[in-house]
Amino acid sequence: MRSDSALMAMSGAALAIGIPVTLRQLGVIKRLPDVPWRGFDANQVTTSPEAYPIAGIPDGIGACALYATELALLAARRRRKSTWIDRLLAGCVAVGALGAAYYAWQMAAVEKKACIYCLSNITLHFAMVPIAWHLLRGGNHEAS
Repeated sequence: MRSDSALMAMSGAALAIGIPVTLRQLGVIKRLPDVPWRGFDANQVTTSPEAYPIAGIPDGIGACALYATELALLAARRRRKSTWIDRLLAGCVAVGALGAAYYAWQMAAVEKKACIYCLSNITLHFAMVPIAWHLLRGGNHEAS
């Protein structure tokens, strides 16, 4: 799989995971399905005060906007190679990874609960970092 295809798949998956969380945060849906494991409570985590960090705006909105921006940059990259596109993409991935690290800490230190949706997107964003770095360094060969 090409590096940009891998990033598209990961950004698309993160967007797909983020949409129901955002709908829950907006009150469109009442409850998220959750795993039956001790220590997990997606509904508590995604509706906690920490999930509305700026002016009461759900963090899911920003996360979905980030994933959509990554997809748009990847689509643009396929049509026209540009170091600026690669830099913007790497910046988006870096911001996502920093946000992912922060939210992982929030769940562990503040919430004391985990969200399976959040952990999935945290994992996806960390996995995107070396691939985005590879693209930034001029690569896009078939991933091994």
